[in-house]
Amino acid sequence: MPLSRQLAIAFVATGLSLLALSHYYYGLAAQQSVLLGIVPLLFSALLLGRRGLWVSAFICFGILLLGTWVDQQHEITLKTAFASLLQPSMEGLIMALVLDRLLVQLDANRRRSQDLALLCRQLEKEIQHKEHSQAQLVHSQRMDALGKLAGNVAHDFNNLLSVILGYATERNDAEHLQERMRGITVATRRGKQLTGKLMTLARATSPAREVVDINTLLNELQPMLAHMLGERIDIRMVLCAQPAWVNIDPAEFEASILNLAKNAGDAIAHEGVFRIETRLTENEVQLQIHDTGCGMSAEVAQQIFEPFFTTKPTHGGTGIGLAMVNRIMTDANGQIAVASTLGEGTRFLVQLPLQAAPASMPLA
Repeated sequence: MPLSRQLAIAFVATGLSLLALSHYYYGLAAQQSVLLGIVPLLFSALLLGRRGLWVSAFICFGILLLGTWVDQQHEITLKTAFASLLQPSMEGLIMALVLDRLLVQLDANRRRSQDLALLCRQLEKEIQHKEHSQAQLVHSQRMDALGKLAGNVAHDFNNLLSVILGYATERNDAEHLQERMRGITVATRRGKQLTGKLMTLARATSPAREVVDINTLLNELQPMLAHMLGERIDIRMVLCAQPAWVNIDPAEFEASILNLAKNAGDAIAHEGVFRIETRLTENEVQLQIHDTGCGMSAEVAQQIFEPFFTTKPTHGGTGIGLAMVNRIMTDANGQIAVASTLGEGTRFLVQLPLQAAPASMPLA
């Protein structure tokens, strides 16, 4: 038994002993105006719980009987002694019942609190597991897009290497040497640019947001979009004249655009148009992305940003792509909305807070 409970039992026992001595010497009638019998019940309920409360209540009743016996010894009539016993007994019983109900409610609340605490810990673990799983799925989505791009990019690299090889194997003509070196330089830079795009797309590190001009990112991304969508889809970019500065991770932004473009390519069965337009308002940058694909119903449009929701057949999609896009825009303090009609294509509207130009960049 813990020391604290032993001390509590000793304290209550001492109080009951003193109460018994008082009734033995003075009787019950002489102490009716003093509510001493309630004090042991209160301390028993507080320190010893329900069992201790009822043990103390029975002991208190025995003490009242002792006081009644003492009153009879002092030649008090039985009727008067019984009347003196009835009132404190009823008061003690009512007090014991009230305290018992309070203890029952406290125990229920304590168990409920423990259950809620356990549920909260389980929920925290599930949330952490889900966040970890979602991060893995996001990376898998990027790698999936990377794999789909690899074939087209390999063809482009082959063309670049052919250009470089052609310039390098030409006859040693000093008159055209500078032109040949310039051609090699341009082709090499183009290959480096493609490699950089693939590496940022495959990156699995945490977001590194910075203030960037999304018009510049979109212009640099256009060749990759062309490779992804192919010749059957006309890519049109209508970018605002002023730089569109936003605070976002460039790699995540590019992954979002590639994801939207991939969905548009899947939605366009034959030939079609994929259009990207940027606009500036007083406080925000608006990015509109429109395709002339098959569109979707209102019911589907309401669910497309939910994780794991997909309308594609089995193994055709993970249902995480648009959820990832929504998360990226939300983390950048922006938002994305969709409007679509069956047979009339789909339009996404992205709104991001407009940022001031970086200090190292001249104002346009």
